[in-house]
Amino acid sequence: MKLWKAFWRSLVKLFFPPACLACGQRIEEQTQVICENCEIRLAMVGRNVCPECGTENPEIPCAVCAEEHYAFATARSVFKFQGPVKDLIHALKYQGYTSPAGFFAMPLAELMESEAALKDHDCISSVPLHRVRKRERGFNQSELIAYAVSVMAGIPYAEPVYRRVNTISQTLLTRAMRKKNLKDAFKIKKNANVKGKKIILVDDVFTTGSTLNEIAKTLMSAGAAKVTALTVARAG
Repeated sequence: MKLWKAFWRSLVKLFFPPACLACGQRIEEQTQVICENCEIRLAMVGRNVCPECGTENPEIPCAVCAEEHYAFATARSVFKFQGPVKDLIHALKYQGYTSPAGFFAMPLAELMESEAALKDHDCISSVPLHRVRKRERGFNQSELIAYAVSVMAGIPYAEPVYRRVNTISQTLLTRAMRKKNLKDAFKIKKNANVKGKKIILVDDVFTTGSTLNEIAKTLMSAGAAKVTALTVARAG
């Protein structure tokens, strides 16, 4: 049986060789996710960021924070939402490839280890999908990333919040429309206890922060001591 499985894997690899999920170039193993050329092109968010919203190279006071009061204490992102990172997130969300979740989890866990604001939290959670959207997609990409991060960081994973409204996609909405779209969209689960807890909330992309902020408000209203937003990428 083992010989047959090994033969089958070799046959699949021969006719369906693993390819970079960003550019399509052939790679040796599917676990690599992207090729070396695309990996070199990954753009990282710098360390000079606003301590609250995570905007890179902010003016002091931060212009973004001046327009928005965030319920989360801090927001941090690893990559800029461009190039191969954008391609990988698209492959994860819309093409059914789950391997980018593990690929993204490692740098997120490393950022948690290096940033003082990301340490000493009680649990890691994720931005929930509505049950209809999750059933259509087959999984919640943020949940996959967050769970992998929790395993790597050794911090419990929890899902205290659910999405009670199947909101429309935020992609093409303005900041004002995003807020209206998300109003009362999230709710604490009946048996969840977040009182006094410090929670890291994981998502794929930080655009305006509206979704993360709405969930943070929900958690803080339920008695959470602190909510920290952690995303794979930062748009804008």
